[in-house]
Amino acid sequence: MKKGKTIKGLVAVTTIVALGGTGWWLMPRASDEAHQVPTFAVQRGPLEINVLQGGEIRALQNTEVKSEIEVPTKILSLIPEGYLITEEDVKEGKVLIELDSTDLKTKIQSHEIEFQTTVSAYIDADEGREIQKSENQSLVRDARQEGIFELMDFEKYLGREVTSSILAAAGMPRNVEEFEKHAAVLETQANTPVAADAVRTKMDDKPKDSPPKTAAATRSEHIDFSPFLDQRADSDGDAQQKLRQLEDELLLRKSELAVARQKAEASKRLAGKNYITQAQLENDQLTLEKVGLAVKTAETQLALFKKYEFNKQCSTLVAGYREALNKLQRTIRANRSRMAQSETRFTTAKRRYEMELTQREDLEHQLKACVIKAAQPGLVAYGDLNASSNYNYNYPIEEGASVRFRQTMLTIPDMSQMGVKVNVHESQIKKVRIGQPVKVRVDAEPGKELDGRVAELAVLPDSSSSRFSPNLKVYPCTIHINGYHPWMKPGMNAKVEIIVDQLANVLYVPVQSVEVEQDKHYCYINSGGKLERREISTGLFNDEFIEVRDGLNGGEMVALTLPKKSEIDANGAGKAAPAGDGPPAARPKAAKAKDIASAQP
Repeated sequence: MKKGKTIKGLVAVTTIVALGGTGWWLMPRASDEAHQVPTFAVQRGPLEINVLQGGEIRALQNTEVKSEIEVPTKILSLIPEGYLITEEDVKEGKVLIELDSTDLKTKIQSHEIEFQTTVSAYIDADEGREIQKSENQSLVRDARQEGIFELMDFEKYLGREVTSSILAAAGMPRNVEEFEKHAAVLETQANTPVAADAVRTKMDDKPKDSPPKTAAATRSEHIDFSPFLDQRADSDGDAQQKLRQLEDELLLRKSELAVARQKAEASKRLAGKNYITQAQLENDQLTLEKVGLAVKTAETQLALFKKYEFNKQCSTLVAGYREALNKLQRTIRANRSRMAQSETRFTTAKRRYEMELTQREDLEHQLKACVIKAAQPGLVAYGDLNASSNYNYNYPIEEGASVRFRQTMLTIPDMSQMGVKVNVHESQIKKVRIGQPVKVRVDAEPGKELDGRVAELAVLPDSSSSRFSPNLKVYPCTIHINGYHPWMKPGMNAKVEIIVDQLANVLYVPVQSVEVEQDKHYCYINSGGKLERREISTGLFNDEFIEVRDGLNGGEMVALTLPKKSEIDANGAGKAAPAGDGPPAARPKAAKAKDIASAQP
């Protein structure tokens, strides 16, 4: 027969005490002190080491119905507590709770106006972004076309080869192909939105004292175009044509001057011989002067063209081309700025739209959540089964009561898997391990013993248990009950017996027979009518019996109650007076489970 069970242990102790009392009357009255103390015979046999705790039956899995309304609302209708939801109720969508939705409907109507305004702003921002992209493309296209025209004017004036040489020296695109590549890169940047994080990073990385960069990456040094005038190429421009016209004009005037000079000299000789009149001579000399002036004019025009007009025209064309490039870059930067503003407006409108849409969906979801229907079969319980009774008392679930957001209104436990929640005292916690077998007895079904196991064990003590008793340290523990028991309901009281160990053949005595003093264990043995105090070595224990490893023999009678300490007699044997005599401070300390646990090595 196993020891350590509560009912059987009490019967055994009562029987032994009765037998001890009978023996006391039959024994000779050698010592009244020894006879007044009940005794227990040291037993040898199997001893079951267990931990006994009381707890409450709970479902291992609960479905909690919580309020999803963000503001406190009242309960209009409520299903009776204890109602058993069936599969048919789930199919028909039986209403469990109905909450007041008046405030929510008003809030939805007000929010609908704001939502429509937000939708309009979002569409406008989206269309504005597309319009800005189109405008940017047009502006870049116009600036690029203007640059090409400036380049063509330059090539027309100087010729393609000479123009390419001048632009290469100036560090600008030399021809239409290079200009198109340059414009294509800038045009790609025109439609690229500028991210705020990238701008912030760029500004942070920029040195504070660094000078601002120029808008164009071209050279602006003065160029001397005179050497290019003497170059001859296959594709001559207007400048070469004009140069040839001036040179031809000068050559013609010089030819006319030679003819006029010869004619004037001939006229002078003829006039000296009176072959012609003086007037005719003067006329030929005047013609010579006119032709000479024409030669000087042609020479001056050619020199002015080479020295001033050609350089001026080339500088004007280069400046126009450079300005076209700068205008293209300014257009790109302005487009990027306008595009960034457009993207910002669009992003802001989109985020606001998404927020308003989420809020709208949330309000609609809350409106639907005002009517809670059955989603699964089970037993209906009010409030939170895992919460304390004080909490459920402060927040009652009844018609007309207000419920707050995320408050548990109903709990539907899963009756297929039940367990027991117990609190293990800190003196016993080192014995309990996850996976140990457990015997469960439910008060509602006396005589039935259910099997289970330790499934969960807290690492830290329960803080709520020490709120009113700071010295009380208990560890929550969950016991899983094997099998399905339809009669079992959450909230039933139960007692659990955690099987820690099974000792096969050991000596054991009742726990109350052991005295703890300075981390040592003692027993009082009835020896020849006298009580002898003897030190013993203990082992494992339960709530009733403790293993004795050394110091006692089987059959010896140990005192069940500890008398007060007396003086040691001359032979070294301890004498004891009855437990009822003497002041309380002189009585010995009976061992308890937590005292024995603290004294264990």
